[in-house]
Amino acid sequence: MVEDLISKLDSMTEKRRVVLLFSVADDAVVQETILPKLPEQQWEIRLNNFQLGQQYQFDDDQLVISYLNDESLRELMLQAREQEWTIGLLPHPEMKHARYGFGIAASFDEALSDIMENDASQLDLMLCNEQPVFNSVIVGQTFTLVPGEAMVEPFWARVRRFWRLMRSLKEVRFTPFTITTQKEKVIETAAFGVVAVEHGRSSVLSRRFMADSNANDGMMHALVLAPRSVFEMLRFLFASLFMRNIWSRNNPPFVGFFKSSRLKLETNKPIQYSHDEMVSEAQQLEFKVERRTIRLIPGRLLALAESGGEQKEIVRTQALPLGKARNELISYPLPWMHHAAPEEFKDLFMLMRESAKATPAYLTLMVLSTLLAAFGLFANSIPVVIGAMILAPLMGPIISMSLGTLRQDESLMMESGKSIAIGTGLALLCAMLIAWFIPLNNINTEIAARISPTLLDLGVAVVSGIAGAYAHARAEVAKSLAGVAIAVALVPPLAVAGIGLGWFDLTVFFGAFLLYLTNLVGIILAALITFMFLGYSPFHRAKRGLMLTLVMVAILAVPLAIGFDRMVAENNVLRQLDGQEIAGVKLVDVQVRPRDPLIISLTMVSKTAVDDEVMDKVKQEIERRLQQPVVLEIAVRVIR
Repeated sequence: MVEDLISKLDSMTEKRRVVLLFSVADDAVVQETILPKLPEQQWEIRLNNFQLGQQYQFDDDQLVISYLNDESLRELMLQAREQEWTIGLLPHPEMKHARYGFGIAASFDEALSDIMENDASQLDLMLCNEQPVFNSVIVGQTFTLVPGEAMVEPFWARVRRFWRLMRSLKEVRFTPFTITTQKEKVIETAAFGVVAVEHGRSSVLSRRFMADSNANDGMMHALVLAPRSVFEMLRFLFASLFMRNIWSRNNPPFVGFFKSSRLKLETNKPIQYSHDEMVSEAQQLEFKVERRTIRLIPGRLLALAESGGEQKEIVRTQALPLGKARNELISYPLPWMHHAAPEEFKDLFMLMRESAKATPAYLTLMVLSTLLAAFGLFANSIPVVIGAMILAPLMGPIISMSLGTLRQDESLMMESGKSIAIGTGLALLCAMLIAWFIPLNNINTEIAARISPTLLDLGVAVVSGIAGAYAHARAEVAKSLAGVAIAVALVPPLAVAGIGLGWFDLTVFFGAFLLYLTNLVGIILAALITFMFLGYSPFHRAKRGLMLTLVMVAILAVPLAIGFDRMVAENNVLRQLDGQEIAGVKLVDVQVRPRDPLIISLTMVSKTAVDDEVMDKVKQEIERRLQQPVVLEIAVRVIR
């Protein structure tokens, strides 16, 4: 490629004046490797040894080609500011950061081709405490938020780094930072660390966050890392090291973002920072971007905006700890679970206080949903019962009860408890009245499904409680609340319990009311734990309410476990009998009712009439298989 370009320049008579800058230590490499590849017939090349501390002056029309390491290049860039001579960069083995920052190709031939082919551009220069920054400045501990080559490690290297980072978590402490932007916006926060870069086009890190970043827009970028818990940090570390495709599409939720032409970073004591991997300490760092101050031929890996990019200052601090949250994170080690500050869940708390009230709308919906559920149960209609589930307003005060129990807020607990009690009593009364006025007293499938709760129903309640709490805490998933209402089904068991009271059937009442209590307590427990993991209360405050709820669940689990054991036994009976052929007849439609002795309803399918002798043989064989006495309810189906 380079040879083709040289041949195209053979016809040009006027040679371009070129200065090749290099250190004395690289003299042999320049003479043996670099000079033979330069187009000497088109370039008038002058060799110049670069020495730190020496001032250099070049003519405006000269091309200055640098074969220098990062340290020497920083001094050259400081001298080149506001100069008219053009700089071209060749990839020196110790020019790693400038190569990233200016998009220079790693191949010598490709970099030389870019110098010969591309036009020079006016590029920004980022300074940290008046020293050029080519790639990044990393303040404090930023874990996997590192630019460049560290993000393309082999798998086992990532595994080793993951364990190393995990061990270091206990040693990390939050540092208080005061960040001041160009527009004098002051943010007082706390963080593990800060990553500052000039642009995001040549760094794996910053490309994840800064799609609109350019090398000539006059702006710099800072990412502030502030995870609130060990769990949040571990999840981020694992995803960033082993699930990069997913992580690159979903930025960490605990990163603050600043875009400005100038930033000042202050701490209360000197903190260690890495300036292009040069480690130093400082109590104050001042970043600024000198816009379009360097005339340089960019590499092929650096994209430039034609208009220079957007120069609007951007400050995103939603993820950063402020106020009381900042003070707590500075004072204590990183908690295992995120503890939200009161100002962070103020909106949720206000919503829960409103949801806890027994308003006229709540009472109206309670009556309507119970009536709808009762009619649906008597009609044995699944769609009508589902409609009652969606209409029911009980989830609001129950979730409020869980938050009040978590934070030991007596007023919220009393208000939500009163609403739940009023709603429960109103539902029982309405269902009981419906049962009195409707002349039906048979237990159909919809009613029967709600009078024998088991541990499976507790599992449904727990999952529904988690979903309900999460939907209330996260506005973006609130649309799923209808699905949660259907899953947990609070009103239908209440309606069945009321129907049982109307029939004076205590078996129906106690079975259905046990299912309702299971749903109620299961939701409270699961929502309480979910809110705790989301950071709405520390464990020491939630412990009392958590223990009380666990005791209630344990008490309810006893009859539920008995019911589950009975269900397993009934399933074993069905598995042994349904579809079996005994004494020349086939048994189908087998149903079991737990009584003493066990009642089994079944249909005998035969090609001939079934007499008493055959029925007795079938009963004896069933009792032999089940090892217990049974009562059979037999229907006969003759096939001709």
